[in-house]
Amino acid sequence: MWWIAVALAADPLETSATVHQLPNGLTVVLEEDHRADVVALHLRYRVGSRDEEPGEYGCAHLFEHLMFEGSRNVPGNQFDVLLTDAGGQNNAWTSEDATAYHMTFPAGAADLALFLESDRMGFLLDGVTQINLENQQSVVLQERAEGLTAPHGRDQDTISKLLFPESHPYSHPVIGTVADVEGFNIEAVEGFWREHYRPRNAVLVLVGDFETGAMLDKVTHWFSDVPDPGPAAARAETAPDPGSARDGLIEDSVDGRTLFLLWPIPERSHPDFPALDLLSYILSSGRGSRLDDAVYFGSRIATDDNAYAYGADLDGSFQLYVTTPHTSLKKIDKKVSKVLAQLAKTPPTVAELERARGIFRNEILDDREYPEDRASALADCLVRTGRPDCDKAVWEAYAKVTPEDVSRVIRTYLTAERRGTLSVVPYGDKGFLAGAATVELP
Repeated sequence: MWWIAVALAADPLETSATVHQLPNGLTVVLEEDHRADVVALHLRYRVGSRDEEPGEYGCAHLFEHLMFEGSRNVPGNQFDVLLTDAGGQNNAWTSEDATAYHMTFPAGAADLALFLESDRMGFLLDGVTQINLENQQSVVLQERAEGLTAPHGRDQDTISKLLFPESHPYSHPVIGTVADVEGFNIEAVEGFWREHYRPRNAVLVLVGDFETGAMLDKVTHWFSDVPDPGPAAARAETAPDPGSARDGLIEDSVDGRTLFLLWPIPERSHPDFPALDLLSYILSSGRGSRLDDAVYFGSRIATDDNAYAYGADLDGSFQLYVTTPHTSLKKIDKKVSKVLAQLAKTPPTVAELERARGIFRNEILDDREYPEDRASALADCLVRTGRPDCDKAVWEAYAKVTPEDVSRVIRTYLTAERRGTLSVVPYGDKGFLAGAATVELP
């Protein structure tokens, strides 16, 4: 068993967490927080929709559901029942790059929580039945149908198709396709679980009211019988060049028109990502930001707008949208393009950049306040960088961004040649951008 410690410092972006590895390969991160009698647990598996092969699209998300359907010593729905009865709560999520299971509970329920989590890590297949699988297939398909039929429910899955070619692992939706979810059988469940749900493919983080040595003993006890089948298969760490995004159209049950402008950008570890992220705040962070002033505070042609840089592990995207009740999307496009052109030519002011930096730093600090959020952040840092204390390095990268860097990344990445668009309009409305083609989701 090995471990490294990161000393606690006065800087709130640093951490007192210690990192350990159990004999079966499970990485464990522990950080004491004695402000309340609560512990947060976050278990991150390195498996997401990018790891799915054709024919199993949606399987990582389906497993998010199956992990609550019973294991060898916790049959049926007893996971939720036992944890809730002890005063705890839990949830899970799936992304392109990872699947996470998280819970909070009173410190006195630590043994129960660790037992529950270790049993489904090591012995899930003993509790998976054909009935359980069929139930969760139905739940996922209903979730998918409800999501896609809601107003704007198709936007993000469509955007993924417009940003990334079919050969790219981010092009298919995390929730999957109807055909693949319906076709997932017990044999496929066993194969997917054995390949990805193993100790060496996971990071377990606990933050809260405990003593590190005692908690490590508990974790070692409860996870010691989880078998070690070795490392997971190596996953691809690069993806095909996304190239240029495409133009798409959705007719939907919406009141107004929405225009999305889309660009593929580098992954979140790229040196240019901080400048692109800060650009999003310069564009849209309330009165005094460029996009908000241009389409809302200055002209009132929009009812909603936003800009954001999304960085995943392989690639990212810069997305900007404006919703308008009556204005043509062509006019919106012209107005937004003018804002970007001005920033590309003339860098933002130092005051604009410092404001953006301050908002970003405050968001980091807010996201590290509660044990459950901090546990997620520590897991994210360790998976991305090999250490749980990456926040300070991330902040230093953002602190180095100059106004000229912001203009440069616009000229480099947010070009007309790389740009795609998504027009979302009410059924029968002809106010979409010329050249946009209807996008069908599988």
